[in-house]
Amino acid sequence: MGERLDSGECLVWRCPAGPLPAPLHTLLDDAEQARARHLGHDAARTRFVTGRVMARLLAARYADTTPGQVVFTSTCRHCTGPHGRLEVHTDAGVLHLSVSHSAERILVAIARDTVCGVDIERVALRGDRIPVSALSPAERRVLADLPQPRRLAAFIRYWARKEAILKATGDGLVLSPADLTVSAPDVSARLLSWENRPPPHLSVHLSDLAVGDEYRAALATLGRPLSIVERDVDPLAEASHL
Repeated sequence: MGERLDSGECLVWRCPAGPLPAPLHTLLDDAEQARARHLGHDAARTRFVTGRVMARLLAARYADTTPGQVVFTSTCRHCTGPHGRLEVHTDAGVLHLSVSHSAERILVAIARDTVCGVDIERVALRGDRIPVSALSPAERRVLADLPQPRRLAAFIRYWARKEAILKATGDGLVLSPADLTVSAPDVSARLLSWENRPPPHLSVHLSDLAVGDEYRAALATLGRPLSIVERDVDPLAEASHL
């Protein structure tokens, strides 16, 4: 029997982004393996492969099947390409999964019959300056009022919340993150407004996640809030059950 996943909860699994033994790579389907081959950097390839392998291992737990028999559907809502939200259809309902990785950390969120989106970001500057164009006017004012040493972490908090929402809705960065306004970084996560939002307008429920001082992460669910259970998992230990 597969493990129980209550319809009112979302499990968020935290794992390291290290490489996996080659035999585990065979769990990826043809499209995933092709996508991995086209990633230009070894670190990006490792994060993608480990994230998808973990998604399959964990989905198998709650779909009462083997990882090799897990079938993901992932249709983009904008172009119908195979890069949308991950779903696994089972006799007990639909498992919704979201995978995010940054630097040395990976998150996999899984919920039953409720769409979810997760994002994790390392607190680090990728360019010469903070890309404040991703923020709404209200968020820019909040950021500008903060002491300089706090601005980067605050921006990363904003970004993780916005990307979690856009992953949950299936819009991704096709839409401008600046159209969303979320709550200030030092208060509970909440979507305050969304300009130019495409339908359907399901309610968005947003939570920050516990990922340590060097990262920021958030989870969004659509339609209803879920009870969030955060757990650490070792990919190699998980694979040992195969």
